[in-house]
Amino acid sequence: MEGESEGRWRAEEAIRGNARALEILREYVTYPFVYAEEAKKLGLKWPKGILLHGEPGTGKTSLVRAIVRESDAHLTSISPQSVHQAHAGESERLLREAFSEAYSHAALGKPSIIFIDEIDSICPRRTSRREQESRVVGQLLTLMDGNGTSSKPHVVVVAATNRVDTIDPALRRPGRFDSEIEVSVPTVEERLEILELHSKKFQMDSGVDLQAIAASCNGYVGADLEALCREAARSACRRSPGLIDSRNIPTLLMEDWEYGRSQVPRSITRGITVELPKETWDDIGGLKELKKKLQQAVEWPIKHANAFARLGISPVRGVLLHGPPGCSKTTLAKAAAHAAQASFFSLSGAELYSKYVGEGESLLRRTFQKARLASPSIIFFDEADAIAPKRGDGGSGSNTKVGERLLSTLLTEMDGLELATGIVVLAATNRPQAIDPALMRPGRFDMVLYVPPPDSESRYEILKVHTRQMKLGEDVDLQSIAESTDLFTGADLKGLCREAGIIALREDRSASRILGRHFQTARDSLRPSLTISNIEEYSSFMKVHR
Repeated sequence: MEGESEGRWRAEEAIRGNARALEILREYVTYPFVYAEEAKKLGLKWPKGILLHGEPGTGKTSLVRAIVRESDAHLTSISPQSVHQAHAGESERLLREAFSEAYSHAALGKPSIIFIDEIDSICPRRTSRREQESRVVGQLLTLMDGNGTSSKPHVVVVAATNRVDTIDPALRRPGRFDSEIEVSVPTVEERLEILELHSKKFQMDSGVDLQAIAASCNGYVGADLEALCREAARSACRRSPGLIDSRNIPTLLMEDWEYGRSQVPRSITRGITVELPKETWDDIGGLKELKKKLQQAVEWPIKHANAFARLGISPVRGVLLHGPPGCSKTTLAKAAAHAAQASFFSLSGAELYSKYVGEGESLLRRTFQKARLASPSIIFFDEADAIAPKRGDGGSGSNTKVGERLLSTLLTEMDGLELATGIVVLAATNRPQAIDPALMRPGRFDMVLYVPPPDSESRYEILKVHTRQMKLGEDVDLQSIAESTDLFTGADLKGLCREAGIIALREDRSASRILGRHFQTARDSLRPSLTISNIEEYSSFMKVHR
């Protein structure tokens, strides 16, 4: 094969990644013609169909078109738009004509491919209520069963879908779609190859690091990376309009690539809330020991995965943060995601409790699936007690039943993470005793961390964080303010700083400094969110779970 194709155009010139899918396509399309005599002697029957499945933009259609060009095959395309016709019998007729066209070219000794795009829309699971779709499925089954018989030449049927489980099961058996191949999201090495392919004509500055760009694009599919290259080139063109007029190629800088990445969202995360948090560890005052534990549990397994694998260390799968409201639980989770450069998927109880039956569980499953594809990822559950309530606490309303279904789905998905890498589940709650105990065992929430209200030293650091953009008078003593704000949470201290600024403006709209008296007035007008009995109640759970 390699000797025969030497000097000829190869599919690798147009696509990168998914080498296995490409090789199988190559064998299915070309082998029946290259080894026709050998197959006849051996009585070998070639496979009839391949089902390519994967997320949108991973390159399913591109793979087929590249193989068509490489093998000089005839391509017959079928799409939902071409098949779904208004008149009864039209759809079946179009399918028959497509197969007839493919057979006529195969009879001339030329490879022939029928490509069915979005087959899930053309051949969904049959039901008695959708008679036309059932007829289309039946027609395709008949045509595929007749493919490759002694009376007809061999034609390869390739179908593509991103919803493989919605296709009629009768198509997914040997003799029809013999092989099912996942066209996966590219790895970091494949992302680099794709970026190099689409930027090979660019003039690049010496400071451009494509390896770093590829590493920062976790979860990007081939179409996203192509769009990223296009946006980076556009950025360079806008920056150097004079060079384009003189027909010179503008040089791409690292800032052009960073701009492009900011403009191109990941296709696979559409419909799911995902972000790359901007919060850092420096945005959180105090909590040094807690931050260190989170770094080791979240950041280390993602950044040093090879070291963990080498030493046989199992990473933490889940971390539960609990403590009083306003003590930076959510900010800690976001800072951990930022430090690990991980995708951040956030879900709250309000998002998962839907009026439609099964919608919350579907969103939960979809979020875990997207997190796997966009790994390294952190899935964060705010108000975890609402998402995973303790079973058997009484009540028989619809919310109780939804909560039990959500909990069951969450337990299943978290158990499934044993086979995944680069995914950590974080959860926050101020009612840890209300969470079902099944989540608190090893393999689920392996680590339970108490986020306490800040002590005097932590309050001083929090005040420094929230006043770093403020212009303070020389008489402002943050250490003294920290000592006088016992029982204040981080949120309370943020409110105190804001109130001091408003008081300064209220006193004098042209004020250029916030003075000590403004902070004192604000302190006198505010009350802490917590009491000593509150803190004892919140910390009691930690004493039981040590």
